[in-house]
Amino acid sequence: MTDQLGLFDAKPPKAWRASALRSFHARHETAEEALAGEAKAQRQEDAILDFYRYYLIGRRGRRATPSQVHEAMLLREHPWPLTSIRRALTNLTKAGKLRHFPADRRPGPLGAMESTWGLA
Repeated sequence: MTDQLGLFDAKPPKAWRASALRSFHARHETAEEALAGEAKAQRQEDAILDFYRYYLIGRRGRRATPSQVHEAMLLREHPWPLTSIRRALTNLTKAGKLRHFPADRRPGPLGAMESTWGLA
């Protein structure tokens, strides 16, 4: 009987924002708020990529841990949370701009070992 009604013929509707936004927070915000958040995240990623391109030249292996990037961003008056730094590193790695080096681990500020990232 369901074949006659065509209940399974229609595809589920797509959310129009889903393809344009990367953030899972988009489900809980207006489109304008979500777009503003994505723009802010992009600025953070650009600043972090600049850190890797220009500051780490000639430094120890040209790699840095998330905590080192966080500290450098604080010195540049970017008070972003460490979780935002980690998100940006993940996004930049997925985009092929940074490379994750899990074997190169360094102690973080609380003694826990952290992986490093460097330019791809």
